[in-house]
Amino acid sequence: MDKAAFARAQSAVLGEGIERDGIGTLSERALHRILKLAEEPDEALHEQKVLGSVADIKNESGIVEIQTRAFERMPKKLKKFLPEYPVKLLYPIARRKLLHWIDPETKEIAPARKSPKLGKPSDAFYELYKIRDFLANENLSVHLLFLDMAEYRYRNGYGKDKKRGAFRIERIPTAFCEEIVLEGREDYRIFLPEALGEEFTAKEYARAIGQKARYAYLGIRILKDCFGLISHVRTEGREYVYKIEK
Repeated sequence: MDKAAFARAQSAVLGEGIERDGIGTLSERALHRILKLAEEPDEALHEQKVLGSVADIKNESGIVEIQTRAFERMPKKLKKFLPEYPVKLLYPIARRKLLHWIDPETKEIAPARKSPKLGKPSDAFYELYKIRDFLANENLSVHLLFLDMAEYRYRNGYGKDKKRGAFRIERIPTAFCEEIVLEGREDYRIFLPEALGEEFTAKEYARAIGQKARYAYLGIRILKDCFGLISHVRTEGREYVYKIEK
């Protein structure tokens, strides 16, 4: 994605009055709309009917789908689109995030706080696993877009501070940082960090990529079953041992 195009789209969408009282009130979420305009400025090419479904973008390069979450919705479209068109799937990840908590009754917004978490490629595992049957398709390219974001949440969850399980209203991208393109088997080696040994367990993999065990396991399944980048070589006690394949 072009940084200049992103900046133009950001300016256009934020100029529609999304700040403060406009948060969460647009017909389309700010993040999705900004990415769509940045990818294809010609709005006549947005929301195109293709093979009985609606594509976010259809232009001379093929189809572009922007999925900010819920990849379980994608298989139906991918089954239709991939045999006929190249499909570019954009998935945004927050590299750095400022959290804004909103009182659900007064609508007062507390001062922003910086999240200690930094986004990383393996954050995509949870969603990518839902479309694992399509990842090796030569017509599919996955684009991980790392953005700085301002995130707005109602303080209506549970716990003493009412933050756990709170409802997210809006994510507004404030800067475009980096794009990682996954087009084929070798591109997925980015999920095999150099710090990882030639042989490793799921626990060791989780530590190497800085993920919880359940998400790391999804990555292992993708790397092993979809691309043959790793293989199961033996079992030690109750743990599988994997090795990296060439």
